[in-house]
Amino acid sequence: MDEQLVLTAQTLRLNPNVQRADMSGGVSVLKNVPARRYLTVTLDQWNLLRNFATPATVPDVLRAVILNRSCVPLREYYELILKAQRAGVLRLERQTEPDERARRWAVPLNAWVPIIFGWLSLIAAVTLLITRPFTWPAPFPAGALDVFIGWALLCLGLSAGSALAASTLVWGGGEIYDPKANWVRPTPYFGVNLEDACMTSRLTQVGVWSAKFMPVTLTAALLWWYQPAWGLLHVIAVLVILRPAAGGAITPILSALFRGQILDTHKNMSFSPNRRWKIRLKFGVARVSALYVAARLVWGAAWCFLLLTVVLNATDRKVREVLGSGEYWREAGQYFAMAAVGSLLVFIGRPVARSLWVRSRARYREIVQMLHRWGAKSEEVNNPDAIARLLADSLIFRRLPPAERAELVKRAKPQVFKAWSLIRKFSDKSNEVGIILSGGVAVYRRMKSGRAERVLELGEGDVFGAHGILDTGRPEAQVRALTPVIALILPLEEFQQRVVAKLGVSLANDLVHKVPFLRRLSFCYSWHPQAVARFAQISSVIAYNEDETIVAERQDSHQFYVVYEGRVAVSRGKKLLSRLGPGGFFGEIGLLQNSSAIADVRTKENVRCLVFSKADFLRFMTHNPLVGLQLEEISSRRLGHPLFPLNAHSFDVR
Repeated sequence: MDEQLVLTAQTLRLNPNVQRADMSGGVSVLKNVPARRYLTVTLDQWNLLRNFATPATVPDVLRAVILNRSCVPLREYYELILKAQRAGVLRLERQTEPDERARRWAVPLNAWVPIIFGWLSLIAAVTLLITRPFTWPAPFPAGALDVFIGWALLCLGLSAGSALAASTLVWGGGEIYDPKANWVRPTPYFGVNLEDACMTSRLTQVGVWSAKFMPVTLTAALLWWYQPAWGLLHVIAVLVILRPAAGGAITPILSALFRGQILDTHKNMSFSPNRRWKIRLKFGVARVSALYVAARLVWGAAWCFLLLTVVLNATDRKVREVLGSGEYWREAGQYFAMAAVGSLLVFIGRPVARSLWVRSRARYREIVQMLHRWGAKSEEVNNPDAIARLLADSLIFRRLPPAERAELVKRAKPQVFKAWSLIRKFSDKSNEVGIILSGGVAVYRRMKSGRAERVLELGEGDVFGAHGILDTGRPEAQVRALTPVIALILPLEEFQQRVVAKLGVSLANDLVHKVPFLRRLSFCYSWHPQAVARFAQISSVIAYNEDETIVAERQDSHQFYVVYEGRVAVSRGKKLLSRLGPGGFFGEIGLLQNSSAIADVRTKENVRCLVFSKADFLRFMTHNPLVGLQLEEISSRRLGHPLFPLNAHSFDVR
């Protein structure tokens, strides 16, 4: 299912068939019983999922947890929702799912039995493998019989291991699924699904995985002591079972002993922004356990030594001779260094290359656009088809019927302006409107001090010259070309009649003035144009006088502010924290933490701000996950610590 649809529009509810098992360290495993899917969560994450006990959308729950101050970091929140939905812990209304029933297993086995006997047999098998000389099977045909007997014993050992593991799992309270014979294998065996071990204690998990290899290692030890000719396949089997990676039997035991359950929000990322290599690396570091890593390294080194010993014994060479050779260590060091460098390149090469590609492509587009603006010819731009496409893509004119757009073009006249030329002066009476076909334009306002301040940068599809009818509070504006500009010039009355009258003054002002202003801001730069337009529509323009307090420290915060014109000072007590000009914003921390303001904000001159109410701001932010991530990141930088989850230092206790 589409990620954006799940995170913004779909109604989800908590599956009533979820079973919960509490583990150590404040971790719980949730099981969707009918579908046999699992989700590992923290207590905070489980409490968050319980908000879906009553059907709700993801934005609704996010607003609720922000307001009651129980929100987790937003990356974690969205990852949790997607993982829970895919595991069936959260379900869509009227969603059906498969029903996989557990099988009855009548014989339980205390976990200490396979742990004790399994590890004793493992120690015996490894000891005999190292100390006794390697025995090859006899020549054909007698040797073939030896191999066949060993193969049959290995199949029985693997089957017995699965059966003992199932009995241990039942003893620990787990369920057994899919008992079946696996015939299409080099070593056919009877197997069961042991995934339910994650719902049991650490002791049971260690017992389950010890039981799985116990019959094979016990058989191997007995064969190498009494009948070495039958044990060739058991040598290979023990090495494969004990491998330190790629599904070896020892890895889950080490994980249960030294690390415990890994949170599903920290691995195999589903939320697309979490798939970036920096984020994956961050989550990967977060789940690292020093004891577990040390145990894996020790076990890996021991397995490599065991493998080397077996190979040398099979070729009638002594371990001491090889390991005591300086030449061996030089060669081994070279190979190890090459492998380490290759692994590092594989790990970081692809994400770094992708990052460079994305940045270079964005830069390339900017250069192409700049070259197009400086090299555009009037006859190329002033083409009916090109103009029609431009207006159809414009946020302003796409809302008009095609016939209205065509009529608008007929009544307009093309005009070319040189780079850096003054298109409109402050003193000019506004009686014409320009639609930019090619080029860049800057719009300036005159401040109370007399200086001209750049407030807008316009590009293709934008409109200049409409301040007089759309922004009556500040009708004066100066327009200057930043590059060669080709524009359609339209009488102001025509624009008012065919555009403003159709859209309304408020919407027209949002699209003509607020959208170009907002899309240049750093935190809006990557938004979809429709998101920028929606953000502009939920804002109001409020004017403040010089030296007026907009926000007071420790007072309840109910708005989000973006400086539209002028400058403000942000201070805490007598300490000046920063000065913000056009495009600067404040108030988001109080809204996201549902707390009082953390600083004073006062105007340094006459100021106009785009103001967003708390309800509109939270509604917009919760329906746009990328916007929420950006605001959380910015707020965390300003606070000097993560915005979520809230703690005693996140807001004032009143």
